[in-house]
Amino acid sequence: MLATVCEKSYAAEARYSNFYAGGDISWSSDGQYFYCLNGASVHQVAVQTSQILQSFGVASNSSTSTADSKKPVELDNIDVEEDTITCFAISHEHLVTAHRSGLLRLWEIATGKLVKLWKAQHKGPVIRVEFSPCGGIICTSGGADATLRLWDYSNNSCVGALKDFPGPAWLLVFHPNVLRREIYAVCADNTIYVWNYQTKKLLHKMRGHISMVTGLSFKNTEADCNEIVTVSRDKVVIVWELEEQKLESKQLKVLPLYEELEGVIFADEGRKIIAASGSGKLLEVDGKTWRIRELLSQTDFQISRLLNCRELKQLALITSEQNILLYDAENLSPIKQLVGNNDEILDMCFMGDNDRYLAVATNSKHFKLYDTERDMNCQLIVGHTDTVMSLAASQNLLISVGKDCSVRLWRLRHDQDCSLEPLMQQANCHTSTIGCVAMTHNGATGFASVSQDGSMKVWQLARDKQDRNAYSFNLRYAALSHDKEVNCVAYAPNNKLLATASQDKTAKIWLSDSNSLQGVLRGHTRGVWSVRFSPVDQIVLTSSSDCTLRLWSLSNFACLKRFDQECTVLRAEFLDHGKFILSAASDGLLKLWNIKTNTCLQSLDEHNDRIWALAVSGRSNRFFYTGGADSKLIRFGDVTQATRNEALDKRQATLEQEQTLHSLLHAQKQLHKAFVLALTLDKPKASYDIINHFVRDRDEDGLRQLVDQLNVDQRVALLQHVKAWTTNSRHSQVGNLILKHLIGDALHDPKAGFYNNGNMVEVLTPYVQRHFKRLTELNKELAFLEFIVKCM
Repeated sequence: MLATVCEKSYAAEARYSNFYAGGDISWSSDGQYFYCLNGASVHQVAVQTSQILQSFGVASNSSTSTADSKKPVELDNIDVEEDTITCFAISHEHLVTAHRSGLLRLWEIATGKLVKLWKAQHKGPVIRVEFSPCGGIICTSGGADATLRLWDYSNNSCVGALKDFPGPAWLLVFHPNVLRREIYAVCADNTIYVWNYQTKKLLHKMRGHISMVTGLSFKNTEADCNEIVTVSRDKVVIVWELEEQKLESKQLKVLPLYEELEGVIFADEGRKIIAASGSGKLLEVDGKTWRIRELLSQTDFQISRLLNCRELKQLALITSEQNILLYDAENLSPIKQLVGNNDEILDMCFMGDNDRYLAVATNSKHFKLYDTERDMNCQLIVGHTDTVMSLAASQNLLISVGKDCSVRLWRLRHDQDCSLEPLMQQANCHTSTIGCVAMTHNGATGFASVSQDGSMKVWQLARDKQDRNAYSFNLRYAALSHDKEVNCVAYAPNNKLLATASQDKTAKIWLSDSNSLQGVLRGHTRGVWSVRFSPVDQIVLTSSSDCTLRLWSLSNFACLKRFDQECTVLRAEFLDHGKFILSAASDGLLKLWNIKTNTCLQSLDEHNDRIWALAVSGRSNRFFYTGGADSKLIRFGDVTQATRNEALDKRQATLEQEQTLHSLLHAQKQLHKAFVLALTLDKPKASYDIINHFVRDRDEDGLRQLVDQLNVDQRVALLQHVKAWTTNSRHSQVGNLILKHLIGDALHDPKAGFYNNGNMVEVLTPYVQRHFKRLTELNKELAFLEFIVKCM
């Protein structure tokens, strides 16, 4: 039994899911975390590992504080289950979220608990919220009114409302020095209004931009800092100087950058200005000479935000595809990339030495390259003009194909981690979308591609003899392989055979050197999604929409075995040198099959939608990655040995406890300890003997103490033993005696509903009634016997 349970086992080791869906995003002051808005939650994401550490939101936090339980009566009727978050802000200790229902929620970052809940009192949802530098004041701006409200959440009060501007405020910024007590609001008329939020006095009106202001930054955090830089989508940078005595502001410099700007910061202690354009450029302005220099040009990305971490001296560019690009602020060298939103994961494959890198194709024209040894550091690979559908790799080379009907060849760069260099591309390789590509094993000498038009093309890959860094590929032959869309193509381990799978319900075996058809695998009643050769045997594995997996013989192309699942099987791979099969289905379940015994060893329920991609490490066979329509990228590791050791340790502990129980019962000592052991080990016979010992000695006090020492779980276990006893009339007396104590205690305890776990009372009632009826009849017979004796 133990060997069967531990035959093969996998468990999820890491999960990489979507954590950013656009909108607000903040960087902690120490640079260790990003706080990202994702619908109805704000996720705290570790920069180093890209893992979600905790989430703040109604749906993601079931625990509520006492402040939430004491909320006003007028908030009881508000539906908060689907209360999406419109914006948020962070301080050193707290996070505040503004919800579409008009509520503001204050969370404690360290514990993730809800601290306070109140109504924002704006007309319409809050569109901007910000903490003061000290963290004690919160400023909010509503979407349908011209009012800024200031909240002192520690005293549960609104300390003021600022109304002298045409709202709403699209950007709120406090002066970084707490002594200034100033707040800057960018309003609908593209004017920047400055108030002293303590005196509620309007100090400045900064007019100069003719389009929406998207960024505002202070030169430093000193109290005498009066120099500010702003950018706008009018393609202009303006440097302002505030004159405190005259309550005026003047423009020191106006610089046209000819790019729609999305963010700005002061860098190098205020000596430089860095602005980010929506087209993907970073521009630097010298604070003395006002010379403009282009630092970075990412023409394939659209930048939506620019963040700065002063402590680490790093910049973060947020793209329109919800990717986060980290750069060193001094030399603009790339540090790390985080993927905030993956969309659907369509395909993936390993490449590099020891399968270090994982290439992932999502529903995008860019595919991603993850470094599995460096906390899944990601690099976006740009080149295709339409969605990338399939990837195939052999050592340091990778082939990518997609909807643009082109084939592109890439190679790992040795001078830079997690980077690919393009080697060659060829357009119009097929007349329709290329759905799958496969490369030869044990060295890249060729590859095969299949298309939705039913065609298959086999290509020869060659390395230039003169220039060893140059590659080329040429078409060897083309064939109309199937009548319908071809879903998959795969090479045999010796590269002599090719297999294709199609929606025409068949899979076909071909000679790889020529377009000679060797056999057709018929038997599936619906389209075939994947096909794989066994790494050790002369068999082929197919998966289909008819909810089956089939093993076929290469000698006579007959079906050898069939494995049934509940829904469409999209992918299947051999594991552990062909001993096991791993299948991925449309219901999000992964199943591990033993080929020899035809049994399902394990079901892994980590995905909640179709699993399109499955990549098994060919070097070690110790781990694999999965991805699908739920955008989750999950790493599974082999925990067979750990599970076996855990089971052995558990068995060893059980044997020791059984030996202890046997010794205690034999010596008739420490019966209280023996009774608890009997309940833990689920030994109804031993627990009955212990209770019967007290019954025979008429020790009712001792029996009462025996039951009173039990906790909730032990009492439930005792009820299970009572159920076993009451099935036999010989043990009914002891069983009813224990029921008297347990049920009697439950009647005095209103929280004792756990006693009826699994309808225990309903199960015991017929037995108790039967024993009661039997005893009643016995009493009648004894009464008649006594009457007869007295009459004699």
